[in-house]
Amino acid sequence: MSDGGEAVSHVMTVRGAVAPEAIGVTLGHEHLLFDLRCLWEPPPPEREHLVDAEPTLGNRGELARDPYHSRRNLVVDEEEAVAEELARFVDAGGSAVVELTTAGLGPRPEGLRAIAARTGLHVIAGCGYYRCRCLGARDLALSTGAIEEELARALAAGVAGSDVRAGVIGELGTSSPLHPFEERQLEAAARVQRRTGAAIHVHPAIWSREHLGILERLEAAGADLGRVVLSHCDELIDPEWHARIAERGAVLSFDTFGSEFAFDVEGAEEPRDSERIGCLLRLLERGRGGQIALSHDVCTRLQLRRYGGWGYDHLLRTIVPRLRRAGVSSDELETMLVRTPRRLLTLPGNGGA
Repeated sequence: MSDGGEAVSHVMTVRGAVAPEAIGVTLGHEHLLFDLRCLWEPPPPEREHLVDAEPTLGNRGELARDPYHSRRNLVVDEEEAVAEELARFVDAGGSAVVELTTAGLGPRPEGLRAIAARTGLHVIAGCGYYRCRCLGARDLALSTGAIEEELARALAAGVAGSDVRAGVIGELGTSSPLHPFEERQLEAAARVQRRTGAAIHVHPAIWSREHLGILERLEAAGADLGRVVLSHCDELIDPEWHARIAERGAVLSFDTFGSEFAFDVEGAEEPRDSERIGCLLRLLERGRGGQIALSHDVCTRLQLRRYGGWGYDHLLRTIVPRLRRAGVSSDELETMLVRTPRRLLTLPGNGGA
């Protein structure tokens, strides 16, 4: 592995550059070490006892009604515990994880490097800023040029003041409607993509329909939409909407498998995995298999195995067998789990310089 400028195409991991061929089965959108307390929601009086409660198997049912009522549920900071969770993914045949904890969510790039060394996984770090709700006034005042410089620096030198280089841009948080900072960040990301070739991952407001507007802004700023990933598309069970996104050439990330929580503050519930699979099958029927990425978006303690969740191996141990039984071919699975992530992660020679 190398941490210097690369003369040939490569994937930039937290431990340095590797050949694209080294990247096998990949989780395209995860969080390993994170702090999402900026998204905490005050619970109603009858649930106030959950605010500072440690998630346990005993209170899991209560927390599943709205995981964002518990502050502790929104923080994972134990490197050893995360490495143990990821070992299940490795044992199931996993090779790489794209870790998209950006500014506002407590990125810990050195911790990611330690986890990668412990597990042998290829961990690829993202860079950028999350939703405006999670950012301070200083960040929100940044100009497009300043954001561009920060993204380019993260790819070329290191994330969050470290020497751990990012391998992708994002996840870039957006709201509904988009905040002016979020619009500036999209433009900055498109500029950096033109310079480096790095893929862009965008977090749309989950149950809103800003996806096409996001793509329009990125394209107007010069982005290659074939190297843009829209996260959490499987939280909207709407095959026709998915088809409209796919027509623009972007990658749809079906990345919340295993997450079937409710959200009292939103008055909403997440889809079931069976519904996600149904939408995925519709995209495959339309010949869009090359525009699908798969993952779990682990971002709470409840999603980890030790707290009764499905963990990072759910996709390989549970979802892939279900897809096979539904008629998805080995070649289609290889495309979604290996070829598309590898394509998105591959940077050109001297990319990020």
